[in-house]
Amino acid sequence: MWVICLHTICIYCKILQKYYLNGELLELREGYAGYNYMLITLINKSITSMSHIIKSFIGSDKDVASFEKRLSICIESNGFSFSVCSTHDKLLAIGEVECNINSPIAELISDIKNIFAEIKIQTFGLKDVRLIIPTDQMVWIPEHLFDETKKTEYLEALCKVHEGNGVFCNYNEAIKSYIVFSANNNQASAFKIAIPGLKVTCQHAAMVNDKILSYSDMRSVMLVNIRDGESDFAIFCNKKLQLSNTFKCSCIEETLYHALNITKQLHLEDAAMEVALCGNIDRDGYSKMRPYFPKVSLYGGRDKKLSDTEMQHVGLYRYALIL
Repeated sequence: MWVICLHTICIYCKILQKYYLNGELLELREGYAGYNYMLITLINKSITSMSHIIKSFIGSDKDVASFEKRLSICIESNGFSFSVCSTHDKLLAIGEVECNINSPIAELISDIKNIFAEIKIQTFGLKDVRLIIPTDQMVWIPEHLFDETKKTEYLEALCKVHEGNGVFCNYNEAIKSYIVFSANNNQASAFKIAIPGLKVTCQHAAMVNDKILSYSDMRSVMLVNIRDGESDFAIFCNKKLQLSNTFKCSCIEETLYHALNITKQLHLEDAAMEVALCGNIDRDGYSKMRPYFPKVSLYGGRDKKLSDTEMQHVGLYRYALIL
């Protein structure tokens, strides 16, 4: 058993209802000097034998009925993030899990069930459950032109669907259009089996919503979702979606290059463009964007009421797509 006495972590843990460090639940004990110093007992358990690691989790003790909850999950390169919100737009829980998201379907189903059982998040009887699977193969089709029987044709007219991917579609009420996209069949099937009633969507659909469309009235807005190795772009002007695309970006400089190139191709002014960043963005990346786009900011997704004060310490821009 390891015992750690660390001032900065202790203060942080005090404000969280639940906190996990490297997959291990921290047990807090108050020290002689109140909460200035506390002993943190780390349960000694072999991490290598675990099939997953709960990197972070903040859960509210707010008692909300299952049918008034919405669960959103977003696939990442080494696991997934998730949030639970109420139908009244309150953020109830948020977390991040590291696991082998590309493991065989039976193992992945077991992992998904065990993870949510471990943190006591119900996955049945919910108002809505959605799974966001990132993709670089998608196309928007206006509602009046869409024919679901031709969804595969729409996508194959633009690209060859990746091996192992299926073709899905979603309706977006904000722009009255359907998005057709390819997504990993193994991941989609595993989550659908583990969580009945789950709907599959993609990051581009999540980036288009009423909030950002309304904000783009009489102005140009670029929303950039930064992921490991790729960046997703969406351009909005006068309440309309002008561009939606994904580019390979191994560093923030490549993301910046594509941002500048997009504004040039669309004949938009860099200085006037309002850039909203979300996802895997750090202070250094933000600083490098600012000289070229003075109106840069962090985007925290749709407005949510925080169920408890500890939620204020979460960088919501990292989870914008699931809020």
